[in-house]
Parts: sequence; structure tokens; C-alpha cells
Amino acid sequence: MRRFPSTEWFLALKSGMERDPERYRRLGTVDVVLIAKVDAETGSELYEITFRGYRCSGVRRLQSLAEAPVRAIVLEGSLATWREMIESIEKNGKADLAHTLNTLTLADTPMRVTATNQLDIDAFYRFQETLQEFFDEAGGFGRTEFQASASEASAP
Repeated sequence: MRRFPSTEWFLALKSGMERDPERYRRLGTVDVVLIAKVDAETGSELYEITFRGYRCSGVRRLQSLAEAPVRAIVLEGSLATWREMIESIEKNGKADLAHTLNTLTLADTPMRVTATNQLDIDAFYRFQETLQEFFDEAGGFGRTEFQASASEASAP
């Protein structure tokens, strides 16, 4: 079982992408650095996911957004929203319509996309199909273990 959020969880998505390169090749090349920002009661966790060509070329945890490249795109949501999306993917093998990146970010709620300029935000939507396929790799995980919220941790 993989724990979310963690570098290992995102690396498992990367491994899934590497196992099926044709699935991504048909979508075209992608050139984007995505920062997954998971907001929890205990603070935020940041994960940099770099995509080049037809593959994910790297994953690393960041301590702050200041470490991210200038043109990085930030995908931000609460731990509860990330959990709901991931559980939908695991249940259905891919995100259902209510839990796609497009649906979750369209109105800047419950997830939000930010960047230093509008062209980089546009890149998120241009490469969204590849990014969705990447997150849909979680459909093969079985079950993800999630960081407990403060209310869950204090429950008897």
C-alpha cells in the first residue's frame, strides 16, 4: 500500500507511465513542470513532477515554492480533495467525470491552478489529457493509504 502524499506515491505514477509509453505517445509530447500542492491541517506538502517529451523525467519533494522553477504550474487542493480524486481513480480505474483534473479545477474550486503567467496556466489545460492519464495510473495501485487529518488522529 502506498502512502499519499509522498515522493514514493508520485514515483509509482512515474513507473506506471514508463510501463506503457505508447499510451502517452498517442497524446503527444509534454513539456511542463507541475507542482502538486497538498494542503492539510498540518501544513502543505509540495511535489515537483517534471514532464519532458513523452515521459515523466523526475519527481522530487520541495520544502517551499521558492525551490520550483519559475515556469512551474501549481496544482493545489486540500488533502480531502486529493483523497476523493484518488479514491475515485482507484475505484473506477480512472477518474470519473466529477473527479477529473478539468472538473476539479474549472472554477478554481475545489482545486486551483496557478502559475507566474497565463501562458503557463494555459499549458496545464493544453497538457491536461496527459496529466490526467498520469494521475489515472493510481487506478492500478489497489488502495492508497492517506495521511490522517487531525480530526481522524484524535478520534477514539
